[in-house]
Amino acid sequence: MNWHPALWRSRPAAQQPAYADAGALAAVEAALAQAPPIVSLDDVDALRRELAEAAAGRALLLQGGDCAETFAEPDIAGLAGLFDQLAGMLPLPAVRLARIAGQFAKPRTVEGRVWRGEIVNGRDALEPDPERMRQAYAHAATTAGRLPKRLYASHEALLLPYEQALVRQWDDGRWWSGSGHMLWIGDRTRQLDGAHVAFAAGLANPVGVKLGAIGADELRRLADLIDPERMPGRLTLIVRIGPKIDAALPPLIRALRQEGRQPLWVSDPLHGNTSRGGPRKVRRLADAVWEAEAFAAIARSEGVPAGGLHLEMTPEDVAEVSGGLEGEGWTSACDPRLNPRQAEAVVAAFAAALGRRDAA
Repeated sequence: MNWHPALWRSRPAAQQPAYADAGALAAVEAALAQAPPIVSLDDVDALRRELAEAAAGRALLLQGGDCAETFAEPDIAGLAGLFDQLAGMLPLPAVRLARIAGQFAKPRTVEGRVWRGEIVNGRDALEPDPERMRQAYAHAATTAGRLPKRLYASHEALLLPYEQALVRQWDDGRWWSGSGHMLWIGDRTRQLDGAHVAFAAGLANPVGVKLGAIGADELRRLADLIDPERMPGRLTLIVRIGPKIDAALPPLIRALRQEGRQPLWVSDPLHGNTSRGGPRKVRRLADAVWEAEAFAAIARSEGVPAGGLHLEMTPEDVAEVSGGLEGEGWTSACDPRLNPRQAEAVVAAFAAALGRRDAA
């Protein structure tokens, strides 16, 4: 494959900030290109093998964590404990994959202006600052170094100058991202001719793709671009459809099954069930439970493994998701997250739905 980490620069790149000082940006990119990778290729390969087990129906992916990371000290012990708690509720071995050590780029509106996350700009100074990429790298490296074994790190590969700077080439010629074990592409940046797909296509890392409104033909072409060799564990499809999942998901599963593909299908039951409630987004626990159950039922009827869950969650007992089991307060830097009891409710419903599959 004739691929290079800078290939994305020849494609339309959505959701990228406009840096005023090109020289300062280039200096930061050059510095990061010489920095040690945050994760190792050996661990990247290990995760891909575990995801292949999930795609084959012998394990389940449990992916979760903050909506958007900040440069504050993360509660790694609390998050790891939450993963252990939830993994114990599943009927199969869990692949633990945190949204951590890189989930800094998250565009949202603050008082009418765009805040693109800690890696780009601050709440008080919204001008994009490339030096913040150095801070993000240092924070991510420290965080990843403290993760317990078998808790892998993932984030959305959104800010492409940062992502390119952390790509490395191994002795066997493979290119891999040192920024995280698994990267995903968002529903708003998965254009077939876009920069994000072009960037992810050449990496040895497992790649996730968020799926909202997408047609079967587009999904086939997307799979061909990102996983042309059909490597087990390479492609994870993270379904975030919402109320239309019953009609929208079956044709997507059939389209790839007809081609003999076996990606890992995962449910994100929060992102497709989000509405506005004043200045903050609103998510309801019942909606998340319903979509997790519906996803498992559809996977069963279509003859593919329901491969796991992708949850925005926190070990804090917050009251960000409404509709039951709320704690107190809101500490998310962006969207509502499930607290531990709410995460348990979603996982329990999903696990029960898998049990119904086994009994069918």
